[in-house]
Amino acid sequence: MLTTRAVSLLQALRRPLQGAALGLGAPLGWFVIRWLCDIHPQHPLYERWLFAYMLVGTVLVFMLFGLIIGRHERRFAGLCLIDPLTSLFNKRHFDLRLGQEVARHQREDSPMCVIMLDLDHFKKVNDTLGHQAGDVVLMAVASTLRGCVRTEDVLARVGGEEFAVVVPRTDMHGGAALAERIRAAVEEQIIPVGGGRETTIRVSLGVACMEAGSVPVLPHDLMEQADEALYRAKANGRNRVELAAPAAEKGA
Repeated sequence: MLTTRAVSLLQALRRPLQGAALGLGAPLGWFVIRWLCDIHPQHPLYERWLFAYMLVGTVLVFMLFGLIIGRHERRFAGLCLIDPLTSLFNKRHFDLRLGQEVARHQREDSPMCVIMLDLDHFKKVNDTLGHQAGDVVLMAVASTLRGCVRTEDVLARVGGEEFAVVVPRTDMHGGAALAERIRAAVEEQIIPVGGGRETTIRVSLGVACMEAGSVPVLPHDLMEQADEALYRAKANGRNRVELAAPAAEKGA
């Protein structure tokens, strides 16, 4: 059995060994072609055969490296944007998309909402059932949230037990309805956490919106409004939805 050090060494040498194999493969391939086709330096088409081989070989090598690098770039990009536990977007991508949606709101003068939600008494889950059960709860809630939002909405895990949704082209009424639908869906969920045990969880939610015709606000300010509404939901008993005060209208 290979030791951990040996495995690490092999992983470190994998790319150089691949490059060496490709480097050795090029001249070996030419010798094989010469032998199969009986091509010798005195052959009248020797230089053309050699040029064609070099051209095709170079293109294939660059295509192979492009494929490998492209695959790793997509993987690394996904790691930069995705929360590894829940497979939702992470806060970095959420902030980027929020800025884009705020810019679209200003450009199209269409409504949009942000919903912030936090799991109630989540620390008790970790303390009584263990952190592994806490992870199971987070994944279960993430799955429930996916079933509540539209494909155009931006759903992300933005903190330990905190999630957020950008809801484009939706006014306060629609945002509040979605938040209540999320609250009810999570409340009804029975979550198996292993060992024959089950648990339930509740969420508190805050909703902030920019209506059509309202004075534009910065993405950070919109998040603060939703966060303040979330804390009001916590202070008013939890497992509820609170709405931020509507933004002032243009020209008011």
